[in-house]
Amino acid sequence: MMYLSTQPQLMAAAAADVAGIGAVVSEASAAAAAPTTAVVAAAADEVSAAIAEFASAFGREYQMVFGQVAAFHREFAQALTAAAHAYSTAEIANTVAVSSASTEAMLLAPEKVALMMGGTGNPLPSQFYVDTLNSLFIQPIAPGAIPEALYTPAELYPVTGVRNLPFESSVSEGVDILNNAIMREVAAGNQVTVFGNSQSAVIASLAMSELANMGSSAPSTTDLHFALIANLMNPNGGLFQRFAGLTFPALGLDFYGSTPDNLYPTTIYTREYDGFASFPQYPLNFVSVLNALAGIGFVHFGYDTLTPDQIDSAVTLPTEGPTMTTYKMIRTEDLPLLEPVRAIPVVGEPLASLVQPNLKVIVNLGYGDPAYGYSTGPANVPTPFGLFPPVSLHTVIEALTAGTHEGIADFAADLHAMSTTPISPPSLVGPPMAPPTAMVLPTPIEVANAATSIISTDYALLLPAADIAMSVFVSLPAYDATLIVRGLEEGSLLNAIGYPITANVALLPLAGGLGAVTVVRALASNISDIQGLFS
Repeated sequence: MMYLSTQPQLMAAAAADVAGIGAVVSEASAAAAAPTTAVVAAAADEVSAAIAEFASAFGREYQMVFGQVAAFHREFAQALTAAAHAYSTAEIANTVAVSSASTEAMLLAPEKVALMMGGTGNPLPSQFYVDTLNSLFIQPIAPGAIPEALYTPAELYPVTGVRNLPFESSVSEGVDILNNAIMREVAAGNQVTVFGNSQSAVIASLAMSELANMGSSAPSTTDLHFALIANLMNPNGGLFQRFAGLTFPALGLDFYGSTPDNLYPTTIYTREYDGFASFPQYPLNFVSVLNALAGIGFVHFGYDTLTPDQIDSAVTLPTEGPTMTTYKMIRTEDLPLLEPVRAIPVVGEPLASLVQPNLKVIVNLGYGDPAYGYSTGPANVPTPFGLFPPVSLHTVIEALTAGTHEGIADFAADLHAMSTTPISPPSLVGPPMAPPTAMVLPTPIEVANAATSIISTDYALLLPAADIAMSVFVSLPAYDATLIVRGLEEGSLLNAIGYPITANVALLPLAGGLGAVTVVRALASNISDIQGLFS
């Protein structure tokens, strides 16, 4: 019955039509009975008697045939009606059986669903994104979960556009969307795993608290799990916790604090040197801050390039007290700060190998331990920034000495590898040149349209520039004042002076980077408009 479509009502109608035909046949037979059986008596001659006998015989045969036709129609109509009834009974039985089986399956085996959100600038994840990150981060903790892309605004004024939503508004809308999706899946009896990346990790973190505050209506810890990557709200390392309480109203940017660690089962993956998810704990170390800024570009957006082996070898960070969260740190071999050096042809790799061991020591001191590029304290304890790492001078000297030897050895190894690798001389014959094409000059209308677009784009820069300036010269000093009070409450004049300075060392480059990204986007748009005139 699964592949056969039947319509009993049509079969019943056909049976009625056949019965009607049989009735007409019977009526015709009855009407013809008298003329064919009651033949007028023949005349006394022999010819008339013979004709009468022939007509009577024909009438009797006709009545017999019509009787058989009527009987056949009655039997056919009865069979068709019975068949329609049998089909109806079978379909009803199958429907009841399938419905019962579906209900039992829903009750006995709830479906596992993974709600997959994208990061900033990725409102609706592609199938490739969903499949890749599901394989890397969801299946290891929720085997068999069915991934579903979930739309969120994923906007960040002015980085994703000067007319886009501010971060706070984008996150707020995302929280509402996620909560509705979670409650819908839980109401359907499904087990839900929420995947958040960067901005959507913030959305998931805030959604946890809202869901937990629903009381008896809140999803249970057996029905809801979270998997987060590149999380700005990591308790010990996330940028939003390092500077918790800071707000930039002009930019719509709020540093929310840390992700709850004991509300729902959660696994958080972080890459070493990810400048947003693992920001230096001691940002007076400006080299460490610069490396973190480079890590935003070279590390933060590269989680989808990881391999299963890298995920499996991630370090499980220590925690303190009761917690339902597991924190995984994925080591990064090379410093992001040296990526531009490595890009230099021929000499870039050896030079980077020479300086990296010692530079790593300096960078890692920003996290508190020269051996690690992340904070080694309890991962679930909200940890703000500090002034000076608790490391002895002797430890630093030993690490730098070892780094010097390692750097020289790596440099020599790279040079040796270069000397044993044959260098192919450049070809003196270039590829054939295409015949020159005549330049088509743009029309006056095209020039006017391009000029209008460029002026509009550049004029739009004034608003984010003013908002960034407002944040730097108004909001940041207000935050500095709270840090001074914090230092005085701790009874330390050094902290009262050092905290604001340290915050400015870290936050001013971030503000500058925000402005630079906005300008670069505008320049790219201008170049595109100019190229469009001659394409």
